[in-house]
Amino acid sequence: MLRLVALGIILTAAVTILVSLLRPPPVRAQQDAYYCRPPLKFAAGACVAQCPAGYEDRGRICTFRSLSR
Repeated sequence: MLRLVALGIILTAAVTILVSLLRPPPVRAQQDAYYCRPPLKFAAGACVAQCPAGYEDRGRICTFRSLSR
């Protein structure tokens, strides 16, 4: 029984490491902002005409701003 628990922990750790390695880094999202045509802005992974609620307009990129402040 203890061997199964240890194996489960090891497999979970391996899957977590693989997922984190396969995920694109945050810098990639900012690079994608320049794929939007000039009148559009980049927000939450998409090209939009205006920044959605909760996002601050910073030119061609809309950055998330917490509404709790």
